[in-house]
Amino acid sequence: MRDRKNLAARLKLYLICGEGFTPKENIAKVSAALRGGVTAVQLRVKSWSGRECFGAALALKKLCREHGALLLINDRFDVAMAAGADGVHLGQSDLPVDAARRVAGPDFIIGGTARTPELAREAQLLGADYVGCGAAFGTATKKDALVIGPEGIKKALASIEIPSVAIGGIDSANIARLAGCGACGAALSGSLMNAEDTEKAARELLAEAERTFPRPSK
Repeated sequence: MRDRKNLAARLKLYLICGEGFTPKENIAKVSAALRGGVTAVQLRVKSWSGRECFGAALALKKLCREHGALLLINDRFDVAMAAGADGVHLGQSDLPVDAARRVAGPDFIIGGTARTPELAREAQLLGADYVGCGAAFGTATKKDALVIGPEGIKKALASIEIPSVAIGGIDSANIARLAGCGACGAALSGSLMNAEDTEKAARELLAEAERTFPRPSK
């Protein structure tokens, strides 16, 4: 069984990068965010070719290794495996978690997506190492995302034991509202990728995340 306490700590400030930026721009933004203290990075792109995703994943892996951060790839299990990423994040319409686990083995991190208690329990049962739960707030990244709020996140996470990250419209102005929701960290995109000074924004958000999400006791 994966060390849940250690994984929870490494998901404290989870940056989702990719869409809307060129590969070069993503590398520059992620590099700055890592200097500011981001603990995990997810590459999420729907419009890039497999070759573009693979090239970006290799560059991001190097950066993440230098800063001791995790690298996960959204959806593209093939790219995650080929690039030697730490793991993959799978949504409800992606490859099933248990199928990915059979191929990847026990040491590969697999994240699932859940916004209800039923989906959260299913992700845990199928072998997910963590879940992303939301949307916490309205988000420009996924305009069709159903907002369940901090209370909805708390309800969804109450019946599972694996770590979780709150996701959706999180920034420095609202992250404190997630205190007590049951998540171990926050996954965010625009508040860092669109920041004028990404390193400074990451440093400030990490400080807020440390206050909002206490260190796991078990």
